[in-house]
Amino acid sequence: MQRGGRIAPDSIVDHYQRLERGPKPRLDVPLEIVTLTNTGHSLGDTVVLTDLPRAAAARGQTASVFSQSAHFTTLMSFNPHFEERVFPFWAAADRLIAVFDLGNGHTFQRLRRAFGYAVDDKPAGCLVVPAQPGTERRFVIHLEPGRHADWQREQVHARARQVYPETLAAIQRFVSAHPEYEFFEIGGKRSPLEGVADATGRPLAETIDLMASCGYFLGIISGPLHLAAALGLRLITIINFPEPQQVVLPTLKDAGVIESEWLYPQSVILHQEGAGGTVSAFGRDSLEEAVAGELYPYWSDEYLSLIHTGV
Repeated sequence: MQRGGRIAPDSIVDHYQRLERGPKPRLDVPLEIVTLTNTGHSLGDTVVLTDLPRAAAARGQTASVFSQSAHFTTLMSFNPHFEERVFPFWAAADRLIAVFDLGNGHTFQRLRRAFGYAVDDKPAGCLVVPAQPGTERRFVIHLEPGRHADWQREQVHARARQVYPETLAAIQRFVSAHPEYEFFEIGGKRSPLEGVADATGRPLAETIDLMASCGYFLGIISGPLHLAAALGLRLITIINFPEPQQVVLPTLKDAGVIESEWLYPQSVILHQEGAGGTVSAFGRDSLEEAVAGELYPYWSDEYLSLIHTGV
C-alpha cells in the first residue's frame, strides 16, 4: 500500500472497493427527537455521547443525550454544549451501530450521520479543558483493559486487549531512553513500568485535567483512549486484533470488520502480532518512528477526508 515511503490514498480506496458491504439495513427513521444513550455504562460508552451536543450546536440546535453511567455528569461538566433535556423516545448508540448500516467512518461519524448532522473528518468526543503549557513533552500511558475485554477473550481473541510482555519491555526501553519526556500512567492500577509517574486511581475530573496537559497518548483501546481523542492528544494505539491486514484507516465501508468503528483514523496503530494494512508492528523502533511522525498517518489530516469517497 506504500508509494514513495508513504501509504497512497488510492490504495486505501482500492482496499475498500474490494470489500462487500455488510448485510445491515440502512436506518431510514429520523432521529431528530430521540435521546441518545448507550446500553453500556463504561467510560468509553459514555464519552461516545459527548459529541452529539457539539454537532447540534454547530447548527444552532440542541441534542439530547443521557446515561445512568457514573461518569456522565463529570464528562458533561467538560462539555460546553450539553443541555439537560430528554425526549420520550430513546436510542442506544451501540445498538444503532450494531443493527444498522450508518455509513462509514468511526462511531462518532456514524452517529452524527444517523442524527442528520454534518460529519467531521476527524472523529472525537467533546471535552473542553483550558489550554495548559508543556504538552509536547508529556505522555499519558494506559494499558489496563476494561470489562469488555473479558467477553472479547471468550469470543474474539484469547488475549484481547492484553499488553504482551515483549510489548511492555519495548515501552520500558522507550521510556528509559527519553528522560527529556514526562510519562504518566493512568487507570485503576499501575503496571511495572519504571520512570513513569503513578497517576492511577485518581478521580475522573483530575485524570481529564492531567491528560489535557499531555501531548501524547500511548495505550490500548479503552475509555482513556476516547478521552485522549476528545482532548486532541496524538494517539498511539496498541492492538492485537483484528489481523493487521484488516486494519485500513479511515474505515471507508462498514464491512463487518471487528473494532473498525472504534479505531481512530488520526491515530498511529501499532499491532502486537505483525504489520499490514495501515498499521506497523509494535516495537521500540516503531514507537520512536510514531512519535517522529514517520508512521501512518504521519500526524497528518490528509487522509481523513477519504470517508467522503464513494466506495
